[in-house]
Amino acid sequence: MAMLPLLLALVHGALLRAAASEVAGSCPSDTSEEPSASSLADLIVSEDEDELPLHLLQRRQKRRVKEYREAMKASAGEEASSKARWPPPPFDFEDSGTKYSAFIEDNEESRPPPLTPMVVRSSPKRRRSLDLHFNAVMASCGSRLSDPSRCTKAVEQSSKKVFVQLHFEARTDETVPPLTNKEAKSFEDRFQELVLGDSKRVMLKSTKSEQYAGWKSLVQNGYMAMRPVVPVALTNEINKLNETGASSWTATYDASFIKVSVAKGKSKLGFTMSKEEEEQMKNDTLSMLQEDLKQFSEEELSKSAYSQYFDVRENWPECKPVTTHVRYQTCNNCWSHSTALITESRLCIQTHGRFNGPQAWLSQSFIAACRTDGHDYCNGGSGLLGFRTVSRWGVPTGGPDYRGNIQAGVQTCYPQVLPHDTQVHCPGACSPYTRYPRKLDQDLFYVQYEPRALHPVGSQVPYLVKKALMTEGPILLGMRIYQDFYAYQSGIYRPVKKSWNLYMGGHAVTGMGFGPGYILAINSWSESWGIRGAFHVAPDAIDFGYFLPGRPLGALGGSPYPMPLPRSR
Repeated sequence: MAMLPLLLALVHGALLRAAASEVAGSCPSDTSEEPSASSLADLIVSEDEDELPLHLLQRRQKRRVKEYREAMKASAGEEASSKARWPPPPFDFEDSGTKYSAFIEDNEESRPPPLTPMVVRSSPKRRRSLDLHFNAVMASCGSRLSDPSRCTKAVEQSSKKVFVQLHFEARTDETVPPLTNKEAKSFEDRFQELVLGDSKRVMLKSTKSEQYAGWKSLVQNGYMAMRPVVPVALTNEINKLNETGASSWTATYDASFIKVSVAKGKSKLGFTMSKEEEEQMKNDTLSMLQEDLKQFSEEELSKSAYSQYFDVRENWPECKPVTTHVRYQTCNNCWSHSTALITESRLCIQTHGRFNGPQAWLSQSFIAACRTDGHDYCNGGSGLLGFRTVSRWGVPTGGPDYRGNIQAGVQTCYPQVLPHDTQVHCPGACSPYTRYPRKLDQDLFYVQYEPRALHPVGSQVPYLVKKALMTEGPILLGMRIYQDFYAYQSGIYRPVKKSWNLYMGGHAVTGMGFGPGYILAINSWSESWGIRGAFHVAPDAIDFGYFLPGRPLGALGGSPYPMPLPRSR
């Protein structure tokens, strides 16, 4: 009997040691061992959660972290032992081939803000990859015998998920600014419409690799093309920079911007120049440096070229009805709009106001349709293309409205074509819509241009630009356009340096004067844009160069030219 208490004590001690060992095994240790699968099960995003919106996923993760933390503290027992085991070291885990890093925080105060991912910190590619979305579409659309309704449904579902993934990545990389709910919805609708319209065509390519490459290009390029060209956040950022002195111009937001995609915005551009052409222009400008500088006195060169104010429209007041023209561009032929304004303005100036009046418009559409490089009407062009075209084929009168502005009493030979008419060929007669009384060959004006291109790199260039404007009239400017340009309202434009202010393309505008630190230019986006169609631009933003046409009537000014018809009553 004396041995019985001793035996019971030994059994009790063994049970206590086993329980303590089990508790210790359930807690994080200071060793480098991987956590048990059960302790991480709630932290790993399950397959069905892959489709959850980010804010719901973050909320679920936070709840699991809280439960996990409470369980860990409860199992720790005493406070001293809890401190010895807390915090656990960071741990890594893998899901669907992607590696993640997670950690548990020590207290409530150290939590990140509610919208910051808390537990799983990984790249946006954690979400379902494009490969899986492509396979889902292929399963329903990859055959000519596929059910059309099933294919359409698969593309719709896939496009929604792909949009969320691509937008998540773009926002993380800051290639897209924050969007309002309305902007995001309009953006997503445009993207889905594009993908739905083109996916079926892509799926019918010959090989699966071609199908995948085509589909991936479609969704990635489609996302970039359907972005809003002027988000509210962009205009707010520009105006904030202007208030602090970090920007020299102000922006405006119009309600119509919500429907304007980047692709549509690019259709308002159209200036092209290859690297070879730019390099050649640079070399030509530098080779003429010393010869050009001989035209100016030391006193002229000692002053800034744009130190004073000059406006072509004010300097030749008799030509103001012509030099104040503002056109409305409908496709990528900005170069022809600028050429037309420059030519009609210089013609009025050189004839001392005889080529004048409300019908003194030259045909932009004729210039674009008869271009000497053989490309289509709506294709982009170089700074000299328009001047070469009117020198070779001539140019008739042509108002800015496809109806010829008959209601306003304006009649011209070949006015601007229909807004959506892109298949335009060089005409052999005046437009039948205008009932113009003269034949085309009686209305053509052949200029005697000797155009010259100037690269901005030359130190003599500002003085040559100034001289051309003050003695001959407007010139053509080539510049790189960024998203923020569409929101211009006033001030001296210079692109804002932001990661989401993306390059859009080249653009040709008309130089009409200058002032302290800027060049005065006329755009071809109607009078509702900018300062009634005009804007001030910093000289360093004219990065494609300056194009000086010369005198339209030659040095002597004796060539015949068409006179506008008297205004009908």
